[in-house]
Amino acid sequence: MSGLQFSSEAAEKLIAAYKTPDMVRQRDATLQRLELKPGERVIDIGCGPGFLCKSMAAAVRPTGKVVGIDISRDLIEFANNLKGDDPIEYRIGNATALPVAAEEFDVAVSTQVIEYVPDADAVLREIARVLRPGGRAFMIDTDFDSWVWHSADAKRMTDIMKGWELHCAHSQLPRTLIPRLRAVGFTVVDVEGYPIINTTYRTGDFSYGLSRLIYDFLLTRGFERNVLDAWQADLLEVEQRKSSFFSLNRYFFNVRKEPARHP
Repeated sequence: MSGLQFSSEAAEKLIAAYKTPDMVRQRDATLQRLELKPGERVIDIGCGPGFLCKSMAAAVRPTGKVVGIDISRDLIEFANNLKGDDPIEYRIGNATALPVAAEEFDVAVSTQVIEYVPDADAVLREIARVLRPGGRAFMIDTDFDSWVWHSADAKRMTDIMKGWELHCAHSQLPRTLIPRLRAVGFTVVDVEGYPIINTTYRTGDFSYGLSRLIYDFLLTRGFERNVLDAWQADLLEVEQRKSSFFSLNRYFFNVRKEPARHP
């Protein structure tokens, strides 16, 4: 999939990240834009721990359903334990070969998934395959050239940010996503920037949790521990001076599958 490995430890950190206020706000923004209706069939590709699935299931009750797909057994296990009596089914699967039938869904959702898959176009073809004609998809991806992170050592910060780009297959995917979507039969309805902004660096902030993921990843990519320790100490010192600033742009792509054309 990508440079970031979904071990049990990584799954635990991702679950914690999904619970932060920044991610709760992103899920709320996603739900508002989806405008789900009772009875709709929804697939969440890369569902993670299932928090979005639960919210979507509440929106499509009583006759709708949600299917969540993820490659991580740990995340699927967590999601299954969380779902209760919600109309949700979780399956382990790959985004390039979804374990569902063609034209099975009204809505497809993909949050921070496509950028991690080397063959991004294969994912888009799968999303098109599983949607009914006229069905809609909502995709969220990040351009890692868009972020700003204040640090006293600007060069070290730049080196670390560039090193982190290696954790995914397409660190600048949003800028090429529109032609990719059109090539597989989607009409692009709307594209919207969604910034995540932190003016503090504290437990519960997106930037705080992200720095921990970056630290662990860069240790496996040849960065020296003392450099990473100094970086995190710097971020804490900046916070103590009340000068923290972090911003990263995600992009919402709202698209629709073209109905079949008849001669």
